[in-house]
Amino acid sequence: MIEKENIDYLNSLLESYEKQKSIDTETGWEQLRKRISVDRNRRKLFSLIRNSAAILLPLFLAFQYLLYPILNESRAPHEIITVTSAPGMVIKTVLPDGSEVWLNALSMLTYPQRFTEKNRTVQLSGEAYFKVVSDKKHRFLVKTPHEMVVSAYGTEFNVNAYDREANYEVTLASGNVEVFSSIGSEAIEPLGVNEKAVVDLSTGDINVVMADTYVETAWKDGKMVFRREKLDKIATKLSRKFGVDIRLEGDKLREYEYTATFTNETLEDILDLLKRSAPITYSISNQRQLNNDTYSRKEVTIKSK
Repeated sequence: MIEKENIDYLNSLLESYEKQKSIDTETGWEQLRKRISVDRNRRKLFSLIRNSAAILLPLFLAFQYLLYPILNESRAPHEIITVTSAPGMVIKTVLPDGSEVWLNALSMLTYPQRFTEKNRTVQLSGEAYFKVVSDKKHRFLVKTPHEMVVSAYGTEFNVNAYDREANYEVTLASGNVEVFSSIGSEAIEPLGVNEKAVVDLSTGDINVVMADTYVETAWKDGKMVFRREKLDKIATKLSRKFGVDIRLEGDKLREYEYTATFTNETLEDILDLLKRSAPITYSISNQRQLNNDTYSRKEVTIKSK
């Protein structure tokens, strides 16, 4: 008689046999082959990426830290920044090297977005006060119309180079600067503190005189300071500050001299104070609307009483 344990064992064998008969060996082998192939390709791809990274990473680092700064440096000088100031406005700007510049009314400063390795050069039309960061290897140059050049390494100075003026002026506040004029092919020895170089634009001659630095540079702090200043010079500065046209009737007015300091006064306030110190009178015309929907500037006429 067959024991129950043997019968159960035989049944188990039969079930296993039936299961094995149902297995598709060809399909199973194909799936296994695909897995092996995918795994082999994955290892090859990883090896390729690893080897490529070993080659490309040094090239990327070389471009990032060596070639890119050089290429960026070569492009930067062509990117020009222009700063202008309106009548009555004093604008402060910071140059790429950290130097600070105060721009007086109706002035224009042009400079590259990045200075080159050879020098630091800006273009000025009008008046500006420069506080130049010291750099003994890179000269700082201010070029103006009519071929005047101010050269320094690190100092503070004021340049007055308005168009239509007969003279340009450079006043040194600290350090030293050199002034060149290609009109007369003339250069001067470095200026001393509280000295002013006056360039005659008709001849190119440069004269050095003593200067009151406070008077020459007070404008950057919003002040107008006059020390025995003739009325025609005062009229020019008032015109720039307030954006008006001032006309003096009579040559005698040009000889009047004034000593005064103005801060927050209006144009009318200043004219009233000038009228009290000399026998003059003034009138201010109203603005006129022009054909292009803009308005003319006010005109101030100053006469002798």
